[in-house]
Amino acid sequence: MAKFAVILAVALFSFTTKAKPLDDVCSEWSLQNGVGFITHKDCDKFIQCYEDGFGKVVGVVQQCAFGTEWNQKLLTCVDSSISTCPSTSDKCYQLSNGDERKAVGNCRGYWVCTNGDSIPECCPIGQYYNETNGCTDTDNDTECNAKCFNDDWNVDLILNPRLEFNDTTETTTTTKQPCINKRAITGISIQYEEYIVGFGWISRPCPVGLQFAQDDCECTQVVSVSQPSACTREIYLPFNDNHYDQSGKMNYIRNENVVIENGKAVFNGLNSQLIIPRFTNVDAPTIVVKVVYTSDHESLLQAQTIVADSNCGNDSSVVIIEGTSAVHYTVGTNIGDINFKNTLSVHQTASKEKDIVFSFHKGVLTGKLGDEVTVSDNIQGDLRSVHCALHIGNSDMVSGGWFKGEIDELSIYLCA
Repeated sequence: MAKFAVILAVALFSFTTKAKPLDDVCSEWSLQNGVGFITHKDCDKFIQCYEDGFGKVVGVVQQCAFGTEWNQKLLTCVDSSISTCPSTSDKCYQLSNGDERKAVGNCRGYWVCTNGDSIPECCPIGQYYNETNGCTDTDNDTECNAKCFNDDWNVDLILNPRLEFNDTTETTTTTKQPCINKRAITGISIQYEEYIVGFGWISRPCPVGLQFAQDDCECTQVVSVSQPSACTREIYLPFNDNHYDQSGKMNYIRNENVVIENGKAVFNGLNSQLIIPRFTNVDAPTIVVKVVYTSDHESLLQAQTIVADSNCGNDSSVVIIEGTSAVHYTVGTNIGDINFKNTLSVHQTASKEKDIVFSFHKGVLTGKLGDEVTVSDNIQGDLRSVHCALHIGNSDMVSGGWFKGEIDELSIYLCA
């Protein structure tokens, strides 16, 4: 253990003194959507990059939950047994079998070196891991009720993967492999939700002919199908007294210079926007965006952005912009490597108060403004997965200018 501690200390010192500062690393990354993620030299960490309020790209190191490691392709922390972390980056690389180290963020957890790989282990419930004595009974000075990867995982731990979760409820150990980042969708057996760190729960379809089974943690042939439930919001922003998501799904909303007052989100038309990382790389057959807002469209000198994911220099999947004469709805789809873009428009009325809906479902794009509806059907392909957060009020001039107006309410669904 002493040998490992020295090696780790040297590695951390080298990282902080010789490596580039995180802000410099992030500034070299293609980042225009306000958020991005980069592989860290340690398998169980990742670098989160984002733009601060002054437009500067900065970075911070984030810690994966115990038992998981970062996967750059999936942009999430995954079970260490299926990690794609290079062997030379594993902390057990060139260490002796049996060497141990304490887990970060879990008092019961520890890692054991086996043939150069880090294998997660947990002390029995009621004990904590001590670097000197190993698994030790709790005492008056140390209380450990942390959930561990071989317990029945709790959703609260998954939703806060970098925090240790404590409770006093009785738990039961299980020999099943943990399904920590996937969950079934009630009533929709051919889809499942996957937790992406920094983005939240993202809906994903099963391959044709397969259905998701929670016990298997993957899409398999499943006979039983639940009865459909009501379609619920993925995002709900009523702007009562803040910009936080009220859907109950704990989605992170980044506020840049948007003022929340009198039940409205006020956008200044210069540098204010809301960024929703939850919809980066979203993979869903359906998306519905509803916005209730007020704007003086008749005085616009250029089109302005209501909603867009076109900020990253890539093709977009969802764009809503308004001009003096119409609100324009654009959906981006693809079939393999072939991209398609379809746009429809709904004429403006004299009213400055608008209630709009963008809907794409089963190849049908629908745009609604008040009582007026325009439909475009037979659209080819599925909703394009775009590596860009959803921006409210800005598209970096790719689709339109900064939005000036007030939004009363915004809702997003991934069901019809």
